[in-house]
Amino acid sequence: MTTGYAQSGSPQHVEIQALGPWRLAGYGSGSMVLAAYYLVSAAFLFYATAILRVPPDIAGLIAAASTLWDAVTDLPLGWLSDRTRSQRLGRRHPFLIAGGIAVAALTVLLWSVPHGLGLWAKVAWLTAALLGLKTAISAFVVPHIAMGGDLVTSYDARTVTQGYRGAFQVIGMMFALIGSSAWFFRPTAAFPQGQFNPAVYVPMGWTCAIIVLGVTLLTVASTWRYIPQMRAELEHPRMDWHAISSVLRDRNLRALVTMIFVTEAGVQLTVALGFHINTFTYGLAGPQMAILAAALLISAVVSQPIWVKLSRRFDKKSALYAAIALAGVGMVGAPLTHVAWHWFPLQPSAHLVATLLPFQILAGLGNGAFWSLPYAMVTDCAQASSRHTGTHLAGTYTGLYIFAYKLGGSLSIAASGALLGFIGYQVNSQTQTASARYELAVYPALLMLVLLPLIVWLLHNYRLKRADFS
Repeated sequence: MTTGYAQSGSPQHVEIQALGPWRLAGYGSGSMVLAAYYLVSAAFLFYATAILRVPPDIAGLIAAASTLWDAVTDLPLGWLSDRTRSQRLGRRHPFLIAGGIAVAALTVLLWSVPHGLGLWAKVAWLTAALLGLKTAISAFVVPHIAMGGDLVTSYDARTVTQGYRGAFQVIGMMFALIGSSAWFFRPTAAFPQGQFNPAVYVPMGWTCAIIVLGVTLLTVASTWRYIPQMRAELEHPRMDWHAISSVLRDRNLRALVTMIFVTEAGVQLTVALGFHINTFTYGLAGPQMAILAAALLISAVVSQPIWVKLSRRFDKKSALYAAIALAGVGMVGAPLTHVAWHWFPLQPSAHLVATLLPFQILAGLGNGAFWSLPYAMVTDCAQASSRHTGTHLAGTYTGLYIFAYKLGGSLSIAASGALLGFIGYQVNSQTQTASARYELAVYPALLMLVLLPLIVWLLHNYRLKRADFS
């Protein structure tokens, strides 16, 4: 996977050769912990409304509140990771160990809500489990991303480590989305659309938890030897407004933070409603959804070495422009051509899957860049800052970026619950009106279409390039 990433003898080539592909893969595998996060993103709203019969506005508020809380905790957790001085475990590994175990336990709890509970007992259970799970995920993910910048120091090597991490992040998403659709949500005689089967959610939660524990052990073991270089000897940075404002004054970081906030405000509306759109608008069963998810996610995995090479050839910012264009065509084109403009029929479902596939592939290729390039650019910002201040704050920079990522997502998730109520979604029905099915697919696409020019303009304000690190 490293072939073509760096020229022989260059600093990044030496660093990548020293790490080796297996240790890079071990580090990257930790991002599969996000399988628990993507399972929530894809299925929580459907689980809460269609299985537990929680009203959609309440379910949307629970999801939005958990994401907002999740976002608020990212910056403090990144800061704590930067200032942790464990002689035995360094500054990142304590968070990886505790966070990974907590993610596994809370994933089981979330998907095991007893069906005999009353409404408000269900709401309390879901709220507590989801808030805890999102906190645990942040405790693992923020230090893990920042650690990618600790393992290497050169400009292109940071892209390689984040490329490995991004590839495994997509693989984790594949376990969550394709695995749930193809295996747990497969049709049965009683449930032709298997996602309506309440019995599959508990084993789905246990399976995800086992995966999380496995990759936590793997990433901790593969990076254990690098703990000595992560025992920073710098003074503890203080957690005060002056220190935070100094990070916020980094204009390149601000460009990335605002860009991802706007991006997620649009993208997560489609993600949160994805199960509803596939179930009610497109009329798909679990295995058909798995095919579409596989096309998107395999494209994202395959794209990782492509984006790394393009970023070497044209730099990271230019590569990200191309990714925005591809993702936009894929995400907006599918619902517009199938639902709004009727270019392709919605029946039969086998033909529908075939006409949706090209859009899924384009969306996967474009989205793949967002799982690696921006994170490498954030660690570039932290590296550029540390040359002037002498303070290593990769965790803080990463935490602020993920805060914006999740804040945009929380607004979008809250809007998803409100949109379900606005279009007249019927909680107690396995069918919806024609107007509700139409608006489910078209409204998120129109929002994304409006936001695309703003996303491009915000990225334009990012100015760091390879020459700044020569």
